[in-house]
Amino acid sequence: MRKHVLRWFAGYLLFASILWTQEKTAFEVASVRPHSTAEGQFSFDVKDSGRLTTRNMTVWNLMREAYGWRDSQMSGGPAWIKTDGYDVVAQAGQAAPVEHSRVLAMLQVLLEDRFHLRWHEQLREITAFALRLAPGGPKLAPAKDGSARLQMGNIVAPSMTLESLCQILEFELRKPVVDQTGLRGTYAIELQWARENAAAAQEPDTSRPSVFTAVREQLGLRLESGKLPVKTFVIDAVQRPAEN
Repeated sequence: MRKHVLRWFAGYLLFASILWTQEKTAFEVASVRPHSTAEGQFSFDVKDSGRLTTRNMTVWNLMREAYGWRDSQMSGGPAWIKTDGYDVVAQAGQAAPVEHSRVLAMLQVLLEDRFHLRWHEQLREITAFALRLAPGGPKLAPAKDGSARLQMGNIVAPSMTLESLCQILEFELRKPVVDQTGLRGTYAIELQWARENAAAAQEPDTSRPSVFTAVREQLGLRLESGKLPVKTFVIDAVQRPAEN
Protein backbone atom coordinates (compact mmCIF):
# COMPACT_ATOMS: atom_id res chain seq x y z
CA MET A 1 0.00 0.00 0.00
CA ARG A 2 2.82 2.38 0.94
CA LYS A 3 4.66 1.69 -2.34
CA HIS A 4 1.45 2.31 -4.27
CA VAL A 5 0.99 5.68 -2.57
CA LEU A 6 4.61 6.62 -3.21
CA ARG A 7 4.32 5.70 -6.92
CA TRP A 8 1.12 7.75 -7.18
CA PHE A 9 2.75 10.72 -5.46
CA ALA A 10 5.83 10.51 -7.71
CA GLY A 11 3.56 10.41 -10.75
CA TYR A 12 1.64 13.42 -9.47
CA LEU A 13 4.85 15.40 -8.98
CA LEU A 14 5.98 14.55 -12.50
CA PHE A 15 2.61 15.61 -13.92
CA ALA A 16 2.68 18.87 -11.94
CA SER A 17 6.24 19.51 -13.10
CA ILE A 18 5.20 19.04 -16.73
CA LEU A 19 2.29 21.43 -16.31
CA TRP A 20 4.55 24.02 -14.65
CA THR A 21 7.06 23.73 -17.47
CA GLN A 22 4.34 24.17 -20.07
CA GLU A 23 2.95 27.20 -18.27
CA LYS A 24 6.40 28.81 -18.06
CA THR A 25 7.41 28.20 -21.69
CA ALA A 26 9.50 31.09 -23.00
CA PHE A 27 10.16 32.38 -26.50
CA GLU A 28 13.05 30.62 -28.24
CA VAL A 29 14.53 33.98 -29.25
CA ALA A 30 13.50 37.48 -28.24
CA SER A 31 14.80 40.98 -28.91
CA VAL A 32 13.73 43.91 -26.71
CA ARG A 33 14.82 47.43 -27.60
CA PRO A 34 13.71 50.94 -26.59
CA HIS A 35 11.75 52.62 -29.36
CA SER A 36 13.97 55.18 -31.06
CA THR A 37 11.45 57.93 -31.91
CA ALA A 38 8.89 59.97 -29.98
CA GLU A 39 5.94 59.11 -32.22
CA GLY A 40 2.63 58.27 -30.58
CA GLN A 41 1.63 55.32 -32.77
CA PHE A 42 2.14 51.75 -31.54
CA SER A 43 1.32 48.24 -32.73
CA PHE A 44 0.97 44.70 -31.36
CA ASP A 45 0.94 41.76 -33.76
CA VAL A 46 0.82 37.99 -33.17
CA LYS A 47 1.24 35.52 -36.05
CA ASP A 48 0.07 31.88 -36.16
CA SER A 49 3.74 30.96 -36.51
CA GLY A 50 4.26 32.07 -32.90
CA ARG A 51 5.98 35.31 -33.85
CA LEU A 52 5.28 38.38 -31.73
CA THR A 53 6.12 41.85 -33.03
CA THR A 54 5.42 45.02 -31.07
CA ARG A 55 6.30 48.58 -31.96
CA ASN A 56 6.51 51.43 -29.46
CA MET A 57 4.52 49.51 -26.81
CA THR A 58 4.80 50.69 -23.21
CA VAL A 59 5.34 48.14 -20.46
CA TRP A 60 1.89 49.11 -19.13
CA ASN A 61 0.27 48.12 -22.42
CA LEU A 62 2.39 44.99 -22.74
CA MET A 63 1.09 43.89 -19.34
CA ARG A 64 -2.48 44.61 -20.39
CA GLU A 65 -2.04 42.42 -23.47
CA ALA A 66 -0.11 39.64 -21.75
CA TYR A 67 -2.33 39.19 -18.70
CA GLY A 68 -5.66 40.48 -20.01
CA TRP A 69 -5.85 43.17 -17.33
CA ARG A 70 -7.88 46.37 -17.61
CA ASP A 71 -6.49 49.83 -16.86
CA SER A 72 -8.89 50.17 -13.95
CA GLN A 73 -7.50 46.97 -12.40
CA MET A 74 -3.85 48.00 -12.51
CA SER A 75 -1.89 50.04 -9.99
CA GLY A 76 1.68 50.70 -8.90
CA GLY A 77 4.95 50.81 -10.78
CA PRO A 78 7.18 53.75 -11.81
CA ALA A 79 5.92 56.45 -14.17
CA TRP A 80 8.12 55.35 -17.10
CA ILE A 81 6.14 52.13 -17.67
CA LYS A 82 3.36 54.31 -19.14
CA THR A 83 5.59 56.52 -21.29
CA ASP A 84 8.63 54.58 -22.59
CA GLY A 85 7.95 52.55 -25.73
CA TYR A 86 9.65 49.26 -26.62
CA ASP A 87 10.05 47.26 -29.80
CA VAL A 88 9.83 43.52 -29.24
CA VAL A 89 10.48 40.78 -31.80
CA ALA A 90 10.10 37.27 -30.38
CA GLN A 91 9.65 33.80 -31.85
CA ALA A 92 8.22 30.67 -30.25
CA GLY A 93 10.23 27.51 -30.72
CA GLN A 94 7.14 25.31 -31.16
CA ALA A 95 5.88 23.99 -34.48
CA ALA A 96 3.23 26.23 -36.07
CA PRO A 97 0.45 27.00 -35.60
CA VAL A 98 0.80 28.44 -32.09
CA GLU A 99 -2.31 29.51 -30.22
CA HIS A 100 -2.64 33.21 -29.46
CA SER A 101 -3.07 32.47 -25.74
CA ARG A 102 0.20 30.52 -25.77
CA VAL A 103 2.09 33.49 -27.20
CA LEU A 104 0.60 35.73 -24.51
CA ALA A 105 1.79 33.28 -21.84
CA MET A 106 5.29 33.53 -23.33
CA LEU A 107 5.02 37.32 -23.21
CA GLN A 108 4.31 37.02 -19.48
CA VAL A 109 7.57 35.09 -19.09
CA LEU A 110 9.40 37.72 -21.14
CA LEU A 111 8.08 40.51 -18.90
CA GLU A 112 9.15 38.60 -15.80
CA ASP A 113 12.60 37.69 -17.17
CA ARG A 114 13.61 40.80 -19.11
CA PHE A 115 11.76 43.52 -17.17
CA HIS A 116 11.92 41.71 -13.81
CA LEU A 117 8.20 42.28 -13.39
CA ARG A 118 6.75 41.22 -10.04
CA TRP A 119 3.13 41.71 -9.06
CA HIS A 120 0.42 40.41 -6.78
CA GLU A 121 -3.35 40.20 -6.91
CA GLN A 122 -5.71 41.60 -4.30
CA LEU A 123 -9.35 42.55 -3.81
CA ARG A 124 -9.98 46.23 -3.15
CA GLU A 125 -13.27 47.86 -2.27
CA ILE A 126 -13.63 50.85 -4.55
CA THR A 127 -16.38 52.93 -6.11
CA ALA A 128 -17.51 51.09 -9.22
CA PHE A 129 -20.57 50.22 -11.29
CA ALA A 130 -22.26 46.84 -11.09
CA LEU A 131 -23.98 45.53 -14.22
CA ARG A 132 -27.08 43.68 -13.02
CA LEU A 133 -30.36 42.34 -14.34
CA ALA A 134 -33.14 44.94 -14.59
CA PRO A 135 -36.71 44.22 -13.46
CA GLY A 136 -38.39 42.19 -16.18
CA GLY A 137 -35.21 40.35 -17.10
CA PRO A 138 -32.64 40.68 -19.88
CA LYS A 139 -33.40 41.60 -23.49
CA LEU A 140 -30.45 39.83 -25.06
CA ALA A 141 -30.59 38.08 -28.43
CA PRO A 142 -28.53 34.93 -29.10
CA ALA A 143 -25.13 35.41 -30.70
CA LYS A 144 -24.95 35.24 -34.51
CA ASP A 145 -22.42 35.55 -37.31
CA GLY A 146 -21.42 38.94 -38.63
CA SER A 147 -18.98 41.80 -38.28
CA ALA A 148 -18.86 44.03 -35.24
CA ARG A 149 -18.98 47.84 -35.31
CA LEU A 150 -17.71 49.24 -32.05
CA GLN A 151 -17.90 52.95 -31.35
CA MET A 152 -18.42 54.73 -28.09
CA GLY A 153 -22.13 55.46 -28.11
CA ASN A 154 -22.87 52.93 -30.83
CA ILE A 155 -22.16 49.24 -30.31
CA VAL A 156 -23.26 46.64 -32.84
CA ALA A 157 -21.75 43.27 -31.90
CA PRO A 158 -23.13 40.00 -33.31
CA SER A 159 -21.22 38.05 -30.65
CA MET A 160 -20.07 39.58 -27.36
CA THR A 161 -19.77 38.54 -23.72
CA LEU A 162 -21.11 40.80 -21.00
CA GLU A 163 -17.60 40.92 -19.56
CA SER A 164 -16.44 42.53 -22.82
CA LEU A 165 -19.38 44.94 -22.68
CA CYS A 166 -18.29 45.96 -19.17
CA GLN A 167 -14.82 46.77 -20.48
CA ILE A 168 -16.29 49.08 -23.12
CA LEU A 169 -18.62 50.80 -20.66
CA GLU A 170 -15.66 51.54 -18.39
CA PHE A 171 -14.32 53.98 -20.97
CA GLU A 172 -17.61 55.89 -20.94
CA LEU A 173 -18.18 55.84 -17.18
CA ARG A 174 -14.53 56.36 -16.15
CA LYS A 175 -14.94 53.78 -13.38
CA PRO A 176 -14.68 49.98 -13.19
CA VAL A 177 -17.77 48.06 -14.32
CA VAL A 178 -18.27 44.62 -12.78
CA ASP A 179 -20.50 41.99 -14.37
CA GLN A 180 -22.95 40.78 -11.72
CA THR A 181 -25.66 39.52 -14.07
CA GLY A 182 -24.75 35.86 -13.65
CA LEU A 183 -25.15 35.45 -17.43
CA ARG A 184 -22.43 33.58 -19.29
CA GLY A 185 -21.85 32.96 -22.97
CA THR A 186 -22.09 35.39 -25.89
CA TYR A 187 -24.97 37.51 -27.14
CA ALA A 188 -25.85 39.75 -30.07
CA ILE A 189 -25.63 43.20 -28.49
CA GLU A 190 -26.79 46.49 -29.96
CA LEU A 191 -26.52 49.54 -27.74
CA GLN A 192 -26.84 53.21 -28.66
CA TRP A 193 -26.57 56.08 -26.22
CA ALA A 194 -25.79 59.81 -26.09
CA ARG A 195 -22.25 60.47 -24.96
CA GLU A 196 -22.11 62.85 -22.03
CA ASN A 197 -18.39 63.57 -22.15
CA ALA A 198 -18.15 66.76 -24.21
CA ALA A 199 -14.43 66.24 -24.86
CA ALA A 200 -15.14 62.80 -26.36
CA ALA A 201 -18.28 63.78 -28.27
CA GLN A 202 -18.10 67.11 -30.09
CA GLU A 203 -21.74 66.97 -31.17
CA PRO A 204 -23.69 64.76 -28.76
CA ASP A 205 -26.89 63.26 -30.15
CA THR A 206 -29.54 64.53 -27.74
CA SER A 207 -32.15 62.27 -29.36
CA ARG A 208 -30.47 59.26 -27.77
CA PRO A 209 -30.87 58.22 -24.12
CA SER A 210 -28.15 58.28 -21.48
CA VAL A 211 -25.99 55.18 -21.16
CA PHE A 212 -27.89 54.21 -17.99
CA THR A 213 -31.28 54.43 -19.73
CA ALA A 214 -29.97 52.72 -22.85
CA VAL A 215 -28.59 49.74 -20.91
CA ARG A 216 -31.91 49.34 -19.10
CA GLU A 217 -34.27 49.83 -22.06
CA GLN A 218 -32.25 48.19 -24.84
CA LEU A 219 -30.59 45.31 -22.95
CA GLY A 220 -32.82 44.75 -19.93
CA LEU A 221 -29.84 45.37 -17.63
CA ARG A 222 -28.98 48.11 -15.15
CA LEU A 223 -25.92 49.97 -13.97
CA GLU A 224 -25.73 50.67 -10.25
CA SER A 225 -22.97 52.60 -8.49
CA GLY A 226 -21.58 51.54 -5.14
CA LYS A 227 -18.60 50.28 -3.20
CA LEU A 228 -17.65 46.93 -4.73
CA PRO A 229 -14.83 44.44 -4.24
CA VAL A 230 -12.80 44.66 -7.46
CA LYS A 231 -9.90 42.38 -8.38
CA THR A 232 -6.79 44.51 -8.80
CA PHE A 233 -3.22 43.77 -9.86
CA VAL A 234 -0.54 45.62 -7.93
CA ILE A 235 2.84 46.06 -9.61
CA ASP A 236 5.50 45.45 -6.95
CA ALA A 237 8.64 45.80 -9.07
CA VAL A 238 9.67 46.39 -12.68
CA GLN A 239 12.99 47.43 -14.27
CA ARG A 240 14.14 48.70 -17.62
CA PRO A 241 15.58 45.77 -19.61
CA ALA A 242 19.28 45.27 -20.16
CA GLU A 243 20.69 45.67 -23.67
CA ASN A 244 20.24 42.61 -25.95
